Amino acid sequence: ANRMASMLAAGFDREAAQWAGAVRRMDDRFADPSWAMLALAAPNTSGLDLSFGRINAFISRDQSPRKHRSALLVAGLAGLGRIDGDTADRLNRRNDLGIERRSRWTRLLDRSAELGQAGTVLIMTGTGFQAASLDQLPSSHLFHAVAALKRTGQDFTARMIAAEALSRT
Repeated sequence: ANRMASMLAAGFDREAAQWAGAVRRMDDRFADPSWAMLALAAPNTSGLDLSFGRINAFISRDQSPRKHRSALLVAGLAGLGRIDGDTADRLNRRNDLGIERRSRWTRLLDRSAELGQAGTVLIMTGTGFQAASLDQLPSSHLFHAVAALKRTGQDFTARMIAAEALSRT
């Protein structure tokens, strides 16, 4: 997982994605951190299991406080469009992940994305991530930021931010 996080931090998403086969062959308990980072960061998720069952298994093994890592994973996957809204909603409600929460900031960010204001979205993402640590980042902020970045054509940035947030929790 540390090697994967380092590769992604350096922007080597395609190279990290080449490890998907090795991650698939590992026991899920040990593969979880690498699988989750790849699920968020890989340019192409073919060959990665993004089913409700796989994500739910990750959540059941998550030992982070308040299942924060799971909340960030689901928020990132939903924001990137890698899981559909129904799956995200079901996981969110079942595990109280807080992804649905709205604020003035999320509404402004969503509106900026709707207007195609890529620069504004990028700056607002930075301001919405102001916390002492990523352990305190609301999952709703990650969801809206990633979705807005993707909507304004900043897919690479969206994927890397989602993976980085997960790797630092």
